[in-house]
Amino acid sequence: MKRSFRIDHAFLRLLFGRRWREKVWASKADVRTLHAQIVVSGTPFLSDYDTITRIKLNLDLPNFGFNPGLLKLSDGYLMVVRCRASNCFNDQIFIHNPDAPVDVNYLIYLNEEYQITKKIVLDESIFVRDGSPWTPPLEDIRIFTWGNEVWMIGAIHDRGARKIEQALCKIQDDAIVQYQVLASPVGLSVEKNWIPVPIDGKLNLIYSFDPFQVMSMVSPTGNLKADSIQADEGDHPFRGGTTLVPYGSGYVALVHAAPMEYRGARLYTHHFVLFNKDLQLAEIGRPFFIEHHGIEFAVGIVAQEDGVLISYAVGDRVTRLMKIPNAVIEKFLSVE
Repeated sequence: MKRSFRIDHAFLRLLFGRRWREKVWASKADVRTLHAQIVVSGTPFLSDYDTITRIKLNLDLPNFGFNPGLLKLSDGYLMVVRCRASNCFNDQIFIHNPDAPVDVNYLIYLNEEYQITKKIVLDESIFVRDGSPWTPPLEDIRIFTWGNEVWMIGAIHDRGARKIEQALCKIQDDAIVQYQVLASPVGLSVEKNWIPVPIDGKLNLIYSFDPFQVMSMVSPTGNLKADSIQADEGDHPFRGGTTLVPYGSGYVALVHAAPMEYRGARLYTHHFVLFNKDLQLAEIGRPFFIEHHGIEFAVGIVAQEDGVLISYAVGDRVTRLMKIPNAVIEKFLSVE
């Protein structure tokens, strides 16, 4: 029997007028399609705002680079960009590229004018030298400073056990020189998209947004404090996005919503998220697309004089930067 569920008529009457009966039955697939159509038609693009500055980058890598982390340096910026041996076609199909090298991460150094000054493959050989079961490269990397050192956190595969955990890694001389794989606090086989937030010498790690849960570490070699973390039995409506930067009296970041299907492609929306100075969740703002109906993924963020600079990927094949003034951020929040 085809699984169905009820949609209250008030919702459909609001959308389509009085011709709908009091109760309407629809398949789950029909409702998902309807929801996606509403989102596509009613959600704005950040790139449509005149005060937005979109910065295109010519990375000239062996294959498409995507999901870029971003860190401000004293003389420019550092990005970490994933480059894999498959191409994403039309936001839905991944095609192997036999001419591309194996999956790697690149470190991309930019000057203050966003021009590339250096690019080099991130040395992740420490995982191999240690004889560990963990298989690089890291995926979906967030890059940040902890104390005076550069750190990353990203997903790492244990392919033998079919597990994905989060690995906390110290970077020095373009190589990972120290790491700790952080086991799932709730015993899940897949952990992704933890957001690092170093404050006052302690590393906080945002685990989830609904419910809002935060873990912590007092040192790189210390234990993960996650006693109160609970597993979410359903789908996560919001997932980790960028790191956090100061904003007003607290912090701001971007998160993405769980993907939806639309005409065979995957769609992602993003939201600005506000936190107070104590890292308590204050607001998840209204949704938007960055520039594209499809796969988009914002990973990095840097505070600027009157707004933020974000790094993001489009279609799992293009890496870009975008300057977003505070006036645009405020348009997606309930309190401007």
